[in-house]
Amino acid sequence: MKKKILLLGFSTALISPFVSADNQFQVFTHFDAEIYTEAQPVQAFVDDFDAPLKSGDSAFTYNIFEVGVGFGNFKVGLQSRYDYVLNFDPDTAKYTHTEKNNLEFEDRFYTYNLDAKQATSNGVFVSYDFKFLDKNSLTITPKLSVFSSTHFQDATVNGEIYSDEVEGAVTVDYNFSKDILFKKFTPDQKPEGLGYSLDIFADWQVNDELQLGFSVKDLLYKTDYDDSGFVKGQTTEVPFSENDNGDITTQPTVSLKTSAFGNTESHDFEMEMRLQAFADYRINERFSTQLTLKRYDKDTFSQLKGRIHFWDHWKVQAGYETKSEAFLVGIESEYFGLNLQTDSLDLDKAYYANVNWYVNIKF
Repeated sequence: MKKKILLLGFSTALISPFVSADNQFQVFTHFDAEIYTEAQPVQAFVDDFDAPLKSGDSAFTYNIFEVGVGFGNFKVGLQSRYDYVLNFDPDTAKYTHTEKNNLEFEDRFYTYNLDAKQATSNGVFVSYDFKFLDKNSLTITPKLSVFSSTHFQDATVNGEIYSDEVEGAVTVDYNFSKDILFKKFTPDQKPEGLGYSLDIFADWQVNDELQLGFSVKDLLYKTDYDDSGFVKGQTTEVPFSENDNGDITTQPTVSLKTSAFGNTESHDFEMEMRLQAFADYRINERFSTQLTLKRYDKDTFSQLKGRIHFWDHWKVQAGYETKSEAFLVGIESEYFGLNLQTDSLDLDKAYYANVNWYVNIKF
């Protein structure tokens, strides 16, 4: 069944564009890499978690590369994605920072909550621009992607740990292609996953000056993995117990089901949708401005940027985004665009970075 679905995706992608072969042909590619961390700078978050700890409870990176062709309203192409989303309790970050840097623990229970999703996928996509209203001023574009994947993490860990002692209780619900938490239950063979995602884009040219837009990425997202590794259950660490002779002993209790000895399972993997809206106002022939709002899970970012237009549809732009505290610089046209955004040019101190570029050649 999965092979039939994947074949259908490839067939649709290859055949559908030629329905509009009388229209303008284009070749395009685009790349977008965005990373944001709160408790640590990006470099420290990825490596040793050894920078001064800041308050925060989330981190993410979304990366996508696409190359394709278009005929009229149709676009079709190849796609590669890497997505990682992490939500955590601030107390969890403090515990991790204390442990990794050999600092002194407080004599108390630390909350330990993690919710992590990570996936790498490769596949195909197809989209179509539906035109509405006078002069086709409203465009609604659904985009369907079909992809395969052999690398993922899907983990939820909830509980509490007392200081640096073996005390507390933790509940684990963890599926994976590689066991990076316990490091002992990785399946002998990588799990095979087949998935899909659906995005919706809307663009409305209200008048000559005002343009509004809205997008929902991963409105639907699901990957079915076969032969997934897993760890599920709980650990309960009892501080001590006393027998009839007055002897005190510790007695940890572990109740976990795992993928040891080839005991794999199927797993449905889903991602949270991402929302974005913008309002673009053309002040005059030389200047324009744009306000953008985006919502990723529980993080909301707002960005204001200004542009200077020159030549034939070329523009340079600069802007600032709240929450990430990142500055943007870029240049765009109908054929080429490059945008760079970060809160610090020193990557060891940056909590946010975004690189976006595209090339669009029309014939």
